[in-house]
Amino acid sequence: MRWFLLLPLLVTAPACAPRLELGSDLLWSARHESGDLGEWSGDLKGGSSADAPDTSLEVSTDQAHSGRYSVKLANAAVSNYEEVRLWRTDQYPQSAYYSAWFYLPRAYQTTDDWTILQLRNPLPTDPSTISLLLDVDLRSLPSGDLILSVYDHRSEYLRSATPDPAVSVPVARWFQVQAFFDASPGSDGRFALWLNDRLLYDLRRPFNLGGTVYFSVCNVGHALSPTDSAIYVDDAAVSLTRVGPDADL
Repeated sequence: MRWFLLLPLLVTAPACAPRLELGSDLLWSARHESGDLGEWSGDLKGGSSADAPDTSLEVSTDQAHSGRYSVKLANAAVSNYEEVRLWRTDQYPQSAYYSAWFYLPRAYQTTDDWTILQLRNPLPTDPSTISLLLDVDLRSLPSGDLILSVYDHRSEYLRSATPDPAVSVPVARWFQVQAFFDASPGSDGRFALWLNDRLLYDLRRPFNLGGTVYFSVCNVGHALSPTDSAIYVDDAAVSLTRVGPDADL
């Protein structure tokens, strides 16, 4: 069963935001070049988790977007959803960009949602509970290609319409997923999503979050074909300006 989530967005127009030399616009990043997960867990504002025994997480030299290291998220769940994830949570601005680079070593066939990125928030009535809000999923087309899909867990929204024409996710090549989230309670609330430099979704709706945002990259799913799925993640960031492919984290 899905839970409800909420998200934040930036006040500048996402489609026009320039790539940057980050400077002070960079709020947080993880490049993994220390060979561990300290960038995620630093200041007690993040961490990692994996459902045993079907999922696992490790810093790896198999693939890297930059430098030597990335993080490998593996999932072999069959009958039920299981998850492995990295997360970072903080009092981020009402609007910010959340991004990471992903690598799929091969194509997979999905039977249900395969979630690779989430924005979540604490429940107002219980700040110790992180509720679902926005998922970015991989979904299979009849052609076998994979596309990105957006799911808002609130009952009045749910699955967003797929862009037409659909844009396939690269396989055996690094690609960037970047979200702009403005948590405004009004009609200027916004969630926009890019695949590399291509804007796929630009959703306008209220979110009305508090200041805390839970940003997670993950491998959440089950019953993929082949069963043993692997996702590599590198160069994750939270920033005030859109992080382009040439940005120096």
